[in-house]
Amino acid sequence: MRMSFTITMMLAGLWASAAPVAAAPPVGPPVARAVDATASEAIREATTSTEYLNDWVAEMPESATVPSPRDVLGYTAGTPGELTHVDDIHRYIRALAGASANVKLLSLGKSFEGREMLVAAVSDAATLDRLDDFGAWNNQLADPRKTSAAAAEAIIAQARPIYWVTAGLHSTELGPPEAAMELAYRLAVDQREVFKKIRNEVIVFITPVLETDGRARQVEWYKAHLGDFTEYHNRPPISAPFWGHYTFHDNNRDGLTFSQPLTSNYVDGFFKWKPTLSLDMHESVPLLYVATGTGPYNDLVDPITVTEWQSIANYEVSRLTAKGMPGVWTWGFYTGWFPGYLLWVTNNHNANGRFYETFGNGSANTMERDIVHSSFAGKKVTDKTWYRAKPPQRQLLWSMRNNTNYMISAVTASLELVASNPKLYLDNFYQKGVNAIKRAVADAPYAFSIPLDQADHDATAKLVAVLGRHGIEMAQASESFELDDENSVERGDVVILLNQPYGPLAQNLLEKQVFPSDVQVPPYDDVAWTLGLQFGVETHAIDDEDILSIATKPLAEELFGDAGSIRGKGRYLVVDNTGQSAIGPLRFDLGNTVVHAALQAFNIGKQSFGAGSLIIDIKDADLNEIEQALSGRKLSATAIRRLPKTEGDEVSTHELDLPRIAVYHSWIATQNAGWVRFSLDDAGVPYTLISKDDVQRGDLRAFWDVLVVPSLWGGTTLAQLIAGVDEKWSPLPYTTTPETPSLGHIMSSGDITGGLGFDGMVAIEEFIKGGGTLIGLADGGVLATSSGLTPDIATVRPVGLNTPGSILTTRVLGDHPLTWGYDEWTHVFRGNGPLYQVADYNRHLVMMQFGSKVVPQPVESDAEDAGADPPPLVQSGAILGGEKAIDGAPALLHTRVGSGNVVLFAWNPLHRNINRHDHAFFYNALLNWNDLTQQ
Repeated sequence: MRMSFTITMMLAGLWASAAPVAAAPPVGPPVARAVDATASEAIREATTSTEYLNDWVAEMPESATVPSPRDVLGYTAGTPGELTHVDDIHRYIRALAGASANVKLLSLGKSFEGREMLVAAVSDAATLDRLDDFGAWNNQLADPRKTSAAAAEAIIAQARPIYWVTAGLHSTELGPPEAAMELAYRLAVDQREVFKKIRNEVIVFITPVLETDGRARQVEWYKAHLGDFTEYHNRPPISAPFWGHYTFHDNNRDGLTFSQPLTSNYVDGFFKWKPTLSLDMHESVPLLYVATGTGPYNDLVDPITVTEWQSIANYEVSRLTAKGMPGVWTWGFYTGWFPGYLLWVTNNHNANGRFYETFGNGSANTMERDIVHSSFAGKKVTDKTWYRAKPPQRQLLWSMRNNTNYMISAVTASLELVASNPKLYLDNFYQKGVNAIKRAVADAPYAFSIPLDQADHDATAKLVAVLGRHGIEMAQASESFELDDENSVERGDVVILLNQPYGPLAQNLLEKQVFPSDVQVPPYDDVAWTLGLQFGVETHAIDDEDILSIATKPLAEELFGDAGSIRGKGRYLVVDNTGQSAIGPLRFDLGNTVVHAALQAFNIGKQSFGAGSLIIDIKDADLNEIEQALSGRKLSATAIRRLPKTEGDEVSTHELDLPRIAVYHSWIATQNAGWVRFSLDDAGVPYTLISKDDVQRGDLRAFWDVLVVPSLWGGTTLAQLIAGVDEKWSPLPYTTTPETPSLGHIMSSGDITGGLGFDGMVAIEEFIKGGGTLIGLADGGVLATSSGLTPDIATVRPVGLNTPGSILTTRVLGDHPLTWGYDEWTHVFRGNGPLYQVADYNRHLVMMQFGSKVVPQPVESDAEDAGADPPPLVQSGAILGGEKAIDGAPALLHTRVGSGNVVLFAWNPLHRNINRHDHAFFYNALLNWNDLTQQ
């Protein structure tokens, strides 16, 4: 059976996935069908040129029993000025599923704010009646260790590919949810051959809105503030200030740690159904971009997937171009390297993840658009190239209906191709699992190990949990395994054998990335993500093939059963500071309990404790609460009867006074502040979110001790912080009203225009000089450096420097509270942004630098000599220009301003909550906010 199937595929021109069968247009007379004349006329009227229309979308089918979107909503998708709220989108999808046997409603779970995330499964009624069987078959195909080739062939003969189409991830991309509703209706009722074949051969999952909270906010924002504007470059900010509760555009960058409900729900859906393909509908570039990417492609993606990307994209581009639609292209946008996008959940798990970008106005209104200056990969979108044979015109009259036509047409073409080759894609899905297992046997590494002897047990447990959430199989060694003279796998260590279906994914997440330095097109996102380095957890790649036969036992439910243990008895508890991400949050857990930090290293018996170790006075404390706090953070403590000594003298300490923390929120960019909020909330650290209005009221010191200024974006200027949203749009409220019930959440303001202003800058200066501490994260620090608050520290933006999300070596320069817990040589995750500069005679302001370059020191320092063989500057990822500018540059700085402090990070230590290794730097600044100069 297997051989005959392969021969059949070869004869049909279907070897691998390079040449799938192109579905021929139906022959014979057109199918007689009922047409919704009103909706069809609305489509033609809203489409601004006939070249943006084709036979698939020009007419709306009519059904006597199944409601169209117009029947429920009162208008046709893409009608100028009409934008559909998520509640109404779901109302329509429920009505469709209730009326059509070809649609079944599924739930993915709920958003942060409790809105349901829905899936409309569309296929023929008989298939939907057995939907669970198809999901079970896909799960069997996903693991070739349990499903033989013969069994797979039998499954493929009766199974169907599930193609999951999603929309509404980015809330300002307004068109895809509108298109998704109409697509679901057309697939359910249209009786033309192409749609019938899709129903009969494919199971189509459609999620019309992924970011349900954001869609609600964005539609209400549009109706409140944007509905009357038709000039693209002359209107208020097109985006509501917030989308999800924490994430904004980065809701599509959470695919590594699955920290948000949206991502987690999607992952649950994937593992339940194991869809063969996924397609995420986005909206940004003219006129329709079909993803393949410029490369470099991620090397751990199966070659079959890569060829599928190409073959499907080429079919879609060709099909729509043949229908006369201009501006359909591929290749020149995005790379295919970063595995953390939502759609890469499918790519990472042997399915196929793809996306579209159509052209949008950020509005439901029709607008004049000039695209002559739009360029990607060095070419204008109006240029004819090998990947864009029919470019669009330079000036366009563009409507949402145009966008809807393109989106529905492209998805139809894609589904047409899969419906013509269903067994091919199922066979490829199975074969990718086979290849994954073969890869581990053929080439090193064969496994990874995670020792249990770690400095940070909490981060280790979280790393193991993240890997498990990816579906990666792990076990614990039942025996020791010698690797070489320096390394071994100890009994109980976590072992990840790569001869499993998701072995390549495990390798991808744990190995160091080497991004090519000679790329033609700059990378689209982060180029490094090595999770061991990001979490501060030691991992080992194992190149000894014998590891595949190591004896193992199931992973313990609690890897660190002794977490929270207290050794010995006495009045004081000592918690060693090794840079654990949880040691800062522990201090907040302890509340009013008196806690000191040791100012130098010391020993208790044979155990060593580093500077910054916590000394907890439990005389008047609740020991049970402390033990629970330690256990919750997976931290252990040593009890002693009297304060420790070093060289005969009592160890010097200072008390860690809990700070009252304010996190500054700018209305011009909420993304990175959202990740700061998430990190603090996740850690249980209290704070107050404040905005320009709070700052301008002044007297900040009466309410807060620490002001955190998050990263905004890499090019942030002081002028933008002072000016904020253009005041010509004032008043521009973000408040909860009967008409806008989803606005005013997280933070509200009667007018978000304007920024800090000069009054705000005066208030911040008074706050710092009055004893407060300002912590600037990445470009958030320009608030201090560019305003003159820190005249000894300047902001610089070296020409050509490109650190596109990479893990870089840093060097701690002497002993300071900001660097407690870290070794002299360590690392941080840095994206692009400003650097800071000090004169050589002010080098004492630098607590840590990037790289190993020796910079003159004004005073004696242990860091005078870089020593032999320092680590490479790039530990994972790449620096694509400007390496000399960053080697030796300040990474972490501290200066006094009046009675207060300014702490500047030349990177973002809270980047997407993934670089947990860097968190302790941030908590060092918080905990020692009023003791940063004590040594």
